[in-house]
Amino acid sequence: MSGLSSLGTVICVICVAAAILSSLIPQKRTRRVLTFVIGLFLLSSLFGCIMASVKDAQQLKPALHAGEIPSYSEKDMERAVIQRTADNLTHTLDELLRNEGIEARNIELTLKISDDGGIYASRVVIYIDEKNADREAQIERIVYGNLSKEPEIYVAGEELQGLAQ
Repeated sequence: MSGLSSLGTVICVICVAAAILSSLIPQKRTRRVLTFVIGLFLLSSLFGCIMASVKDAQQLKPALHAGEIPSYSEKDMERAVIQRTADNLTHTLDELLRNEGIEARNIELTLKISDDGGIYASRVVIYIDEKNADREAQIERIVYGNLSKEPEIYVAGEELQGLAQ
């Protein structure tokens, strides 16, 4: 874009210079010769500016052969989709719980792809503080209502027991 603006600037400057010079040329024989010289100067300046712009554009163009195009397998794509979906669902589930006044210490969500291509939650683990221990039923209702999966809920201090099972 800067090459295009510099080309426009050069054209304007050359046209103004040509107009000033043509008004200073006497009306005699030299007028034809000087008009020819001014026209030749104008064309050569434009040609030089256009060539410089083309050269700049070629330098900016990336070389396709310089780098290899990475290849991704279908499994890599599936893993990326599952991870992105799990991150989004974890964030959304955390927001839903916060809206109800429940702060989860951690939410672990494991997703899998079914045979028909759908994504489902295979495991939901929620770690909460003791102050929210009496709200386990509400947490289960929220999680089941949104993910159709019963969550495993661990109160602070129960994490080690839950991980050992």
